[in-house]
Amino acid sequence: MKYRSEIHPDKRIPSGKLAAQQKGVSVIAAIFLITGLAVLGALLTRLTATGNAIVINEWYSAQALYSAESGIDWSAYTILQGGAGTATNSSVLTDRAWFTTTVNSTSIGGKTLYIINSRGTAGTAVASPMVQRQVEVQFMP
Repeated sequence: MKYRSEIHPDKRIPSGKLAAQQKGVSVIAAIFLITGLAVLGALLTRLTATGNAIVINEWYSAQALYSAESGIDWSAYTILQGGAGTATNSSVLTDRAWFTTTVNSTSIGGKTLYIINSRGTAGTAVASPMVQRQVEVQFMP
């Protein structure tokens, strides 16, 4: 009986048994490797999709906030020009961002205090916005 001492110098395994013991090992290793890579690919895809959704929500949230602030600016300007300062669904960014303002006024010591409430919305349609932000300001010219 011949031994393969050059492959396993400390273990004396007959050369015929060595090949029989290693049959199928590479197939099992390949299956584990492919499964692991598939799981890793699915995880990366899921994380990318979640990250994209978060970025899109932040984008719309910022657009809604800036729309609400634009409504405040527009309303204050209109009041200074002698107007009422109210608006409904005024477009800031065509088909993406709008603002609606309401104005309440109170007289304090002969001066008028305006309370401007502006709601900014952003998303795909004015009827069903994805995000709404609201800003309230007290304004005394």
